[in-house]
Amino acid sequence: ANVSKANVCPYRGAEIPGWQELGLDPDRIYRLLRDPEELRRAAPSFNGLPITSQHVPLTARDHRQGVVVGATGTDAEFDYPFLRVSLVVWAQEAIDDIESGAKKELSAGYHYMPDMTPGVDYGMRFDGVMRDIVGNHIALVETGRAGPDVVVGDAAAFDFDRLFPGARRIKHLW
Repeated sequence: ANVSKANVCPYRGAEIPGWQELGLDPDRIYRLLRDPEELRRAAPSFNGLPITSQHVPLTARDHRQGVVVGATGTDAEFDYPFLRVSLVVWAQEAIDDIESGAKKELSAGYHYMPDMTPGVDYGMRFDGVMRDIVGNHIALVETGRAGPDVVVGDAAAFDFDRLFPGARRIKHLW
């Protein structure tokens, strides 16, 4: 599934790490570039991440069991413009949300260092660049900031019977 994307997205100043030290207005919208090379370097950090039903940061000390509904695989790779990784979702409520379309888009939660150097990428103006990206979680959301093509993949694209001939099929989500 596409779990992140190299693009320019809006962030309130207060959402940007170190916004006070950077002198940013907490209520102003800043356009940040998720740089392709930064995502390429970050890809391994998206292996084995929790998939969550809410956009909340997680740590081993603050593992919110009721929020974790699945995990990413170990095959993360960057294929411009997308960061892709396999997903598994265990919780029935989350599966129902995906299948109904209520929460099918994905939003990557990560740590990064803001570089507030403005520029233009593919004709899109930005106020800063996300550097040193490290994945934390992938949230199932109604509408993701990266766009509608960062979404749980369609089961129709996965040929289970061809890949696992003779295997007993249990309700799955790919």
